[in-house]
Amino acid sequence: MFNTWVMVMSSMGDAPSMALIVRLDLGLSTGKTAAQCAHAAVDVVQRARRSRLLERWRAGGARKIVLGVENEAALHELAARVPEGCYASVVRDAGHTEVPAGTVTVLGMLGPRRSMDVLLGHLKTL
Repeated sequence: MFNTWVMVMSSMGDAPSMALIVRLDLGLSTGKTAAQCAHAAVDVVQRARRSRLLERWRAGGARKIVLGVENEAALHELAARVPEGCYASVVRDAGHTEVPAGTVTVLGMLGPRRSMDVLLGHLKTL
């Protein structure tokens, strides 16, 4: 099945995009999901600091998309396949609210659209 976000992103050339991939099996509340995605986004930007990719991402409107992945194993599989030239961060929760400390919640990635499409095109938006 062809995902809507792939069609939209395909019209944007190869401008960098950020993807925030959330574990669906945790059943996080909307607020917790937003907070965990924010942690991932900040960490990815810090990792990409001073890179040409980050400059292009900011200049191109700092596009972001939130996607879902079924479980921790699937998230780690994606993290292990992050293409060269992309930046990624796996978020582990502090454990103060909804999930135990150390729970992996979100994978954040920043990279060229084409690289992101290849790796993430099968995922659905939240």
